[in-house]
Amino acid sequence: MPYVKNIVFCLFSLFILASCGGGGGDSKPTPPVAVEKDSDNDGIKDSIDQCPSEVGSASNNGCPEPQPEPTTDTDKDGLADSVDECVDEKGFESFNGCPSPKDTDFDGVADLDDQCVDQKGLAENSGCPAAIPEDAFYVALDGNDSNNGTVDQPFKTFAKAMTVLSAGDTLVIKEGRYSETLDIDLNGTELEPITVRAASGEKVLISATQYVNDWQLHEGSIYKTQVELTLGDVFNQVYYDGKVMDMARWPNNEDNDRHTVDAHPITGGDGSTINAIGLPDDLAGGYVWYLGAHSGASWTRVITEYAPGTITYDAIDVNKWPFNPHNPGLFRNGNYGRIYVFGRLSLLDHAREWYYDTNTQTLYLQTPDGSEPEHNSVQVPVKLNTIEVDGDYVKVQGVEVFGGAVRLNGNYNSLLDSVVSNGSQRLDELDNTDAQMGDGSVVVNGHHATIKGNIIEYGSNNGVRITSWGGRGDGSRVENNFIRYFNTLGIHAPAIRSGSKDVKILKNTISYVGRDGISSFGTHCEIAYNDVSQGMLINNDGGVFYTVGNDASKHTEIHHNWFHDFQGPEYADGRAAGIYLDNNSKGYLVHHNVVWNITWTGLQLNWANFDNYMYHNTIWNPGEAMGSWVNGYDQGDNRVWNNYSSIGDWLQDDAFDLEANIIDEESPFMDIEGVNFMPKPESVLIDQAIDIANFDKVTSGAGADVGAYERGGVQWTAGVNAIEDEE
Repeated sequence: MPYVKNIVFCLFSLFILASCGGGGGDSKPTPPVAVEKDSDNDGIKDSIDQCPSEVGSASNNGCPEPQPEPTTDTDKDGLADSVDECVDEKGFESFNGCPSPKDTDFDGVADLDDQCVDQKGLAENSGCPAAIPEDAFYVALDGNDSNNGTVDQPFKTFAKAMTVLSAGDTLVIKEGRYSETLDIDLNGTELEPITVRAASGEKVLISATQYVNDWQLHEGSIYKTQVELTLGDVFNQVYYDGKVMDMARWPNNEDNDRHTVDAHPITGGDGSTINAIGLPDDLAGGYVWYLGAHSGASWTRVITEYAPGTITYDAIDVNKWPFNPHNPGLFRNGNYGRIYVFGRLSLLDHAREWYYDTNTQTLYLQTPDGSEPEHNSVQVPVKLNTIEVDGDYVKVQGVEVFGGAVRLNGNYNSLLDSVVSNGSQRLDELDNTDAQMGDGSVVVNGHHATIKGNIIEYGSNNGVRITSWGGRGDGSRVENNFIRYFNTLGIHAPAIRSGSKDVKILKNTISYVGRDGISSFGTHCEIAYNDVSQGMLINNDGGVFYTVGNDASKHTEIHHNWFHDFQGPEYADGRAAGIYLDNNSKGYLVHHNVVWNITWTGLQLNWANFDNYMYHNTIWNPGEAMGSWVNGYDQGDNRVWNNYSSIGDWLQDDAFDLEANIIDEESPFMDIEGVNFMPKPESVLIDQAIDIANFDKVTSGAGADVGAYERGGVQWTAGVNAIEDEE
């Protein structure tokens, strides 16, 4: 109480002193300053603190600063989905999360310049579709095959339209859901193709499915209905609200992600049996999916007998590939492999599962939330194809298909600007002996096909399959497509698979595959400007790009691709390579690719590799830069020049000529997280490359830079609508 004591002292001395404290006689004591209450001690008085019991900030009136809500970054480009205009595409902040200026309809014309933002169009037409010819024929759901096919009197069926079309004609399909297969067995010419297209701005859906209704409660959360499914277990499928369901299985698909498999480790077996602990009963007549400890490929077989702890299936030859090394008697990576079993009613105990009883023609289903299926919420396939083109010089454009494949069997045919969803959802071949199949969502059986500008998504095997025997598939182009969510079987089935010659695979954005991203085995091919990520989700011992060779030199060029984020499954040893030139690959020119976040090698070469030239590649965060499994073969005449890796080493062998390669774990790049692999100023990469005879390389300094980018040059990109480098 210092102030009170001072007053008392002054009064006591009043007659002696003229003042208190040495001041003038007229001075008055300073009144006490009232200190306002600050209950939360945040420096903001309670009278103006809107949150007096919480430490806050003056800028927020004494309340705590709002915390940002948890953000989701689906495409992992560093921009939250809430501000990302291209949620499913890894992009750049300068383009609002898009890989290039936003292009809503993916037609290559930026929205700012596109006069038809929601319709795929042509650059020369300001982003709008080409005009429809005045003499075009029309089909509509409310049409009549007795009509003359004009816009005012459209036909009702595709079949009728096919009776009047000839070279140079256009068929326009009006909006609606069509159950008829678009079967085209007519020929156009090079100068006058036949065009079949959706009406401008209208959604045309061609479906291979039918709706199933009249559901009754079976027991618990399982419902049932009567329906005849004629495709057999290999092809039968059930879709609920447009999403694929699981045939009743064990273990259950707990996370609703077919790529995580949710399989059960086994304890051993042989060429006809599998042993495992904890198996359910009543498995005979069902199916077993098996992925070996090597994890390179799976296979599926009918369960012929079952005893507690033992599954019996039709015998395989464990001495031949793929069953050697993929069989239950082989112990590797700490296990004998893993299985799931399926196809029995007794296994139907989980959301999103179904079972079909062929004897009683009864379909059983447990919906995602266990409720009774709503009207027209369930679909089943009734045929395998949605579009089948047997003629030549035919263009199909701007349609959507669901539940069945697109097959281009003729020559010089095109699939353009379309959406193919769940084109091939099926089981593996139950007698498969080569770990692959010729099926896919888009299947090319003719030469010089063009697959361009499409969204192709969801399938259990190949996305685009280009067949190779007898010249089929030769000269085809797969360009500017989104291809994603393929190979849930875990076999040799990439997003794009081709064995044909003169094939170009360009500017595709590919993601989420069970094994490899792109596989090309033909000669004189080009794989360029593709963005491929999120693969090897089921299998091991594969790559973002994968090929197997033979005695032939392939004369194939792999350049300007982004190959990244292939991790390999946790139950294997992480052999996910960037560019994998497997057994006996010869004659590949591999240059200006960026490989990053790969658990195995950036460049992998096995067996008898000759004449493979690897120039100006960038490898960031691999398991190691290069690897090779020689296996007793001879190798030679391979060049590794002007490449960069953050982790070593290059192959130190006489078979590999090493020149001007750099290993440095410190990033020499502008912004890795922003996918900018351009060298920094004063980077160790600048001007350090050697000149390469007969290999054109645009330079901007005293010499060429090591790696895939030239500082001062084009910041090229990969994927749909990629920005190309200088040539």
